[in-house]
Amino acid sequence: MIQTAAKPAEFYDREWSDHWHDMKVYSPVARHTRKLIRGFLNRIEFSSLLDIGCGSGELLKELSLSPEIALSGVDFSPAAIGQASRNVDGEFDVVDIEKERPSLKADAGVCSEVLEHLTDDESAVKNMANSVKHLVVTVPAGPLTEASLAMGHVRHYTKTSLREKLESNGFDVIALRAWGTPFHDPLYAWLRSKSPEGATTGTYGLGKRLVSSFLYSLFHLNIFDHGHKLVALAQSRSHR
Repeated sequence: MIQTAAKPAEFYDREWSDHWHDMKVYSPVARHTRKLIRGFLNRIEFSSLLDIGCGSGELLKELSLSPEIALSGVDFSPAAIGQASRNVDGEFDVVDIEKERPSLKADAGVCSEVLEHLTDDESAVKNMANSVKHLVVTVPAGPLTEASLAMGHVRHYTKTSLREKLESNGFDVIALRAWGTPFHDPLYAWLRSKSPEGATTGTYGLGKRLVSSFLYSLFHLNIFDHGHKLVALAQSRSHR
C-alpha cells in the first residue's frame, strides 16, 4: 500500500540542485504544460504575473519575452528561488504557501504541479486567492503511483475534486480541461515504466533532448479532453 506524506524543504532543495532543472526545461511534459498555461493566460488581460511554486523559473523565463509584464515567483525551496533569481529578471521570495500569504501580488498567478505536493492544499488555495486575481492551475490526475510518490506527490485530482477545491476556497472556475490521451497516457507513461530509474531527471544531453523533442511533438496531438493532466483557469472572488 502506498503511503503518502509531504516532503520537507530539504528534499526540494536537493532535487532542484541535482535532478530537476533540466527536466523542467526539456522534458516533453514540462514543455507541453507550459504551452497549455500560455494558452490559458491568453484568455485574460494582465500586467503582472506571480508563479507560485516557480521552481527554477522556466515558465517565467518564457514569459519574460513580454517585457511589459512584471514577473515574480515564490517557492518552498530556497535552492529553487536561487536558480529562478539567476534565470529571470523579477522579484522572488521563499514562501510556504500552505502557511502564509505571499507579500508579492499580481493580476495573474500560475500554480503548476504544486498542489499535489501539499498536505494542506485548501489553505494553499485560500492564500493564493488573496494574492492573485486570476489563477492557472495544473495538477496530475490518474492513479497515485510509486513513481509519483517518489516525486513528492501526496494526492492526484479529478476534474470534480479540483473544481471543488478551487471553488470552496475563494475561486470561481472559468475553464477546466484534461489532456494526455493517447500520447502522454498511456504511451509516455508506458515508456517511463520501461525506462531505468532517473531516466527523465538529471542532465539532458543531445540524445535525451532529441527524444524529448520528438515526444513533445506528439503531445500536440492530444486534442481530447481526457487524460492524466488537468489545467484550470479560475478567478478570485476577493478581486472581483
